[in-house]
Order: sequence, then structure tokens, then C-alpha cells
Amino acid sequence: MSRFLALALLATTCIGSLAAADAKPADAAAAKPYPLTTCIVSGEALDSMGGAIVKVYDGQEVKFCCRGCIKKFEKSKPDYMKKMDAPVATPATPAAPAAPAAPVPAAP
Repeated sequence: MSRFLALALLATTCIGSLAAADAKPADAAAAKPYPLTTCIVSGEALDSMGGAIVKVYDGQEVKFCCRGCIKKFEKSKPDYMKKMDAPVATPATPAAPAAPAAPVPAAP
């Protein structure tokens, strides 16, 4: 009996996961792309926990490193959304190399 319950639970979980994966909202395709290269909550690499989790909030794609970060994001959504609205810092351009110094004449 317990074997049957375990199989039924496994089948239900798999089917539910497949249905959730196929039922992407229509606005996901039209969502603004995620502007950051790290998790908006933790700052960790998006693949640090096995692959990024992508969700869409108010027409904006948001990527997380783990499910725990999703919960934190949803508790303070407006604050995190502001992080994405801030301009993304661009690396400073390297300074041009200095001109070579004029040769110094040899002493006689």
C-alpha cells in the first residue's frame, strides 16, 4: 500500500511540474529582459544553486539563484524592483597609454 502511495505521489508531482512548466504566462514572452548578471536578492551567481529560476513580475523578468530568494523578493518586492530600475554600472574605460618620453641625449 505504501508503495502505491509513493508512486501516486511521484506521478502527481511530475504531472504538476510538467503542467506548470507548460503554463507560462503569455506576458512572459513580452517581459523586459533581466538586466543583472546575478541574483537580485543574494547577489550570487544565477547558476550557483543549479540553474536560474525565472519569474515575471509586472512585465519584468526576474532571475533568482534559489527558491529561498523568491520568498525574500516577494516580501519586499518594491525595494528589489527599484534595484532593477537603477542604471547598471558600466566598467570604466581604461586610460589611454601615456605617450613615450622623449629620448634623453647621452652625456658627452
